[in-house]
Amino acid sequence: MKTKDVRNWLGIYFLLITGILGAYFLLFGETILLPIAKQEATDVFQIVIPVFIGQLTIIFRWFAGFTKVTDDEVIDLPSWVIKGPPLLVIGILVVAMVSMILGNLYSSEQWTTSPGQLKGIVTFCVSILNATTIFIVGGYFKPPKLTETSNPDVNK
Repeated sequence: MKTKDVRNWLGIYFLLITGILGAYFLLFGETILLPIAKQEATDVFQIVIPVFIGQLTIIFRWFAGFTKVTDDEVIDLPSWVIKGPPLLVIGILVVAMVSMILGNLYSSEQWTTSPGQLKGIVTFCVSILNATTIFIVGGYFKPPKLTETSNPDVNK
């Protein structure tokens, strides 16, 4: 993968996952699409969204002012290191939510995901992302260091 591919892929991923999950938990609590109490949906929202907002802040800060670097550099990381954890998290969340929805449709079957389990699953997913992508985001969205020649205001 090239550096620009890593940045673009992770930027799009964190923007979409933050927007979709945030809206899902805020809009669909106590509905057929999210059969948990509104307070539990808010609790799950409060677990996951701050982490994603932090990563988005790093990413957008970089795109907003520090894009004058070589983006065509090929990185020495397998693409699964970049894409694996986010895709794994999406898969886990989709399975948990589909299980919850289907279980609610069929009168709370025993195999359905409970609200408590959903909180644990979301915490687990955030932990996976913290342990993996935070290093990638920190490394590939790091602003260049300011030097005397790169910031003329410092020299005044």
